[in-house]
Amino acid sequence: MRLLVLSCLLVFISEGLGLGYHQDVGVPEAARIRQREARQMSSRIIGGMPSQSGDNPYLAGLLITLTTGQMSVCSGTLLSSKKVLTAGRCWNDGYSQGRSVQVVLGSTQLFYGSRYSVTGISVHPGFNAKKMINDLAMLTLSWGVTYSRYIQPALLPPRGVNSTFKGVSARVSGFGKTSDWSSVGPETVQNAVSVAVIGTDWWDCWYKLPQRPYNDDKLICTSGDNGWGACGGDLGGPLVIENYYNTTSKNYTGSDLLIGVTSIMSPFGCQTGFATGYARVTSHLDWITRNL
Repeated sequence: MRLLVLSCLLVFISEGLGLGYHQDVGVPEAARIRQREARQMSSRIIGGMPSQSGDNPYLAGLLITLTTGQMSVCSGTLLSSKKVLTAGRCWNDGYSQGRSVQVVLGSTQLFYGSRYSVTGISVHPGFNAKKMINDLAMLTLSWGVTYSRYIQPALLPPRGVNSTFKGVSARVSGFGKTSDWSSVGPETVQNAVSVAVIGTDWWDCWYKLPQRPYNDDKLICTSGDNGWGACGGDLGGPLVIENYYNTTSKNYTGSDLLIGVTSIMSPFGCQTGFATGYARVTSHLDWITRNL
């Protein structure tokens, strides 16, 4: 009976019969984070540690105003002085449509950091919100940011780099929840955790995901062991290999390699052990570079 109920729930959610990311997750998460920050509390990635300023200098917080006037939250990755990569569902989840976006950079606090307005949004031409296909969007900032210890772009994979990264330890960061029942925390809303990349094929990835991916050849997955991984509010955030390129340059060119954009998280609870699915950067490199 439990197996039957779980199967029905999987079908129900995989067919997109909920209210969508923004109404189910983003809007209530925005209200919760704002309230917690006002009380010097926080909400973060599952199983992670609080991040200090400069720990994830490429991490962007997104404050999204929907056409309904409600505010929702997502995460993203700074790729250049004016470009931020995020999930397509952060702009349109198939149910709710964004009207405007503000980007927070260089801050551990989402609602109290410096904000940059967005003047252009390019959604992947093959994006399908309900099927979570090509779940990517590129944001253009109104003016270029100045790089520093606290604001740096992530690196993109060079051509020909191994596209699976199976077995590698990677870092996922974002402004999302710290647990399914999170209540209080230290004075930061930004968090990160190291997770194991488990692969891209059906056996390694597909059957461990909470929702059926329609383009598993363009996904990369990380283990949900110990209940660690991305959660509400982390949609669109970065999965990186730390210190992939070590540089002694003083112009802050970055050293962490972006390999995934957070896309598929468990609707059954973030600590249930399901894998997390990401749009695989190497599979979308042409589109990403054309929109930089």
